[in-house]
Amino acid sequence: MKLTDEEKRILDGEQGYLASKCMKFLVAYGEAADAECLVDIDGTVDLHGSRNPCWTDDFRITDDEIFEAARRGEKFKVPTFANKPTPGFIVDGYEQCCTWPDNDPDYHKKRMDYMKPLIQMGMVPTLSCNYYLTSTYWPTAGTHCSWGESSAIPWCNANLGARTNFDGGFQMAYLGKVPCYDLHLDEKRKATVLCTYVGEKPLASDMDYDLFGWAAGEKLGNKVPAFINVGKPTLSQFVKMNSSLNTGGQVRMYHIPGVTPEAATLKDAFHGEKPQEEIEITRDDLEKTYHMLNYATDKHVDMVFLGCPHYNIVEIQKVARLLEGRRCMAELWIMTSPGVYDMAVKMGLRDTIEKTGAKLMSGTCMDELRGQLPPYTVFAMDASKQNYYSTGHLYPRKTQCWYGTMEDCIDAALTGYWHGEWR
Repeated sequence: MKLTDEEKRILDGEQGYLASKCMKFLVAYGEAADAECLVDIDGTVDLHGSRNPCWTDDFRITDDEIFEAARRGEKFKVPTFANKPTPGFIVDGYEQCCTWPDNDPDYHKKRMDYMKPLIQMGMVPTLSCNYYLTSTYWPTAGTHCSWGESSAIPWCNANLGARTNFDGGFQMAYLGKVPCYDLHLDEKRKATVLCTYVGEKPLASDMDYDLFGWAAGEKLGNKVPAFINVGKPTLSQFVKMNSSLNTGGQVRMYHIPGVTPEAATLKDAFHGEKPQEEIEITRDDLEKTYHMLNYATDKHVDMVFLGCPHYNIVEIQKVARLLEGRRCMAELWIMTSPGVYDMAVKMGLRDTIEKTGAKLMSGTCMDELRGQLPPYTVFAMDASKQNYYSTGHLYPRKTQCWYGTMEDCIDAALTGYWHGEWR
């Protein structure tokens, strides 16, 4: 990989040990990805807001190195936002979760303290898997970023027209650089597959887009599609679809002609070339995915979990209206981002929700918690991603999961039974 003279000096240690260590990681990463060079980040970076923010042990940035960098007054080179903490912990509403150590004030303070040096360096504590909805600052089309998180990658590439691979981390924020390969390159962003929805009913509900994303992801893998006949999704539906595209498959970039910024027309999506492949997603594909996600047999529901990806304020409003004046028979957790949690408090939505026995919290999701977990086995969820991850994260506990609409899940929380069905 070719480095500039400045990058060589950083690698050689002229800007200090930490900068050299970060550059060594970027060089190793770039060479593994067959990148020709690094590119300066003129957009934003996302990193997990917690200890040792690096996926690779050999290049792990230690707590002491972060604390010392913050003490010296060093800052991140580019706007940097916090994904949900890892390991997961509850930021707001932890007192009522009834699971240890997450309900321990000392544990909560310790986890929050670990993030203070990162915040001193410039990390904005959005602390959410959809940090991009509450960051208040978006990269513009064509800018280079370094993001992570399943729903975020398509949001950056497809919805904003900015450029990222799946690689947000400390090193990119610290140096303001990232290996230039794959979706940073024009030729890798063009559609190669024409993917048409041919269901007899148009995609309309949040669940439709969630199921479509999963079914399309399974057929596409990591190819770049142009989607036809999928309507104009709402923000919530885009988030659902983006998340499931990156769970059923690994679709990090797509085009919807006339909707997404890099495809005013179908011709634009393919950069003037012909599709290399054409596939169809039918209503039968959606139904097949629906039944695959419903792998429970016990109609009695122990726990309902909503908020994967984290609910936005409109979704919180909807939950509050469905619950208002009623009482939950099953455990109900609703997860959101800290910013939306604060809005929900100001609007009185948290009080409305919690009067029913439900719990509104922020910062993580149920499966990411460590230590004790809620002692349940039959769950109901409205997110294909959360449904899928539950089996693995809760292992060796044998779980059963019901999957349906928000309304189906709220009904299960209020009655203690699953009544959802394919419609």
